[in-house]
Amino acid sequence: MDGKRKGSLFYFGERILLGTQGLVTEPHSHYAVSILVSKESAFQLVTKEKETIETKGIIIPPNFFHRLEASHTEIVVIQLDPKSEEYKKIEMQSSYALLDNPSIQRIQILAEPLFTNSLNCQTARKVYEDILEVLGSAKGNKEWDQRINLAIKRIKETLPNPIRLSDLSKETGISKDRFMHLFKENMGIPLRQYLLWQRLHIAARLLQNGENLTTASHAAGFSDQAHLSRTFKKMFGVKPSLFLGGSHLANVCFCETNPNLHS
Repeated sequence: MDGKRKGSLFYFGERILLGTQGLVTEPHSHYAVSILVSKESAFQLVTKEKETIETKGIIIPPNFFHRLEASHTEIVVIQLDPKSEEYKKIEMQSSYALLDNPSIQRIQILAEPLFTNSLNCQTARKVYEDILEVLGSAKGNKEWDQRINLAIKRIKETLPNPIRLSDLSKETGISKDRFMHLFKENMGIPLRQYLLWQRLHIAARLLQNGENLTTASHAAGFSDQAHLSRTFKKMFGVKPSLFLGGSHLANVCFCETNPNLHS
């Protein structure tokens, strides 16, 4: 990758905007929606069923098991919460959605500043919003079970302190078994995986505030730095060092959450 442009990463709470090159992951799945667009040649995704998808643009829904091979291209990555208002505008009916060429070309132009080290938090957020606007649709909003919404609120208020299944069952007024089923039905992943996902975001916010990786790991509820790294790699398919800077990134910014972007 010598001689090639460096990218940038912006972290907005539970939303990520990344421009990088040579991105290759191990097989993984995660809670976030992923939007991937190549700046150059097509990349490949290999699914759980060993299907190879070759494309320059794709939207991947939550809990979609895949391996990414984009070693020979600059690539733009957006990750966002599937319960966010933004995703309701672009939500798909199929297992994944390939982007059309006009959308890909517009996103390529919008994302160019990610590779020129010319963005700050405010301008990067504008890029993020403009890209999602390209993908917007007139589909109706999906109705989420209000009991799960209530549980998510309780989880976010309680973490990084421990939270028990019995507490969530009592909060929502349904049995433990029913809650576990309803949670996975609504969120696409089991409760335990969602809790780990939230702890990763807590660690990221602590890193944003200047804590080191060891301190952030313990404060977010991981047993040690190795536990955080294993969890990160399992969910993102790459080591956390990708999100902490390095020779491939010119800029890594942990930005304050935009109050106009509602979770």
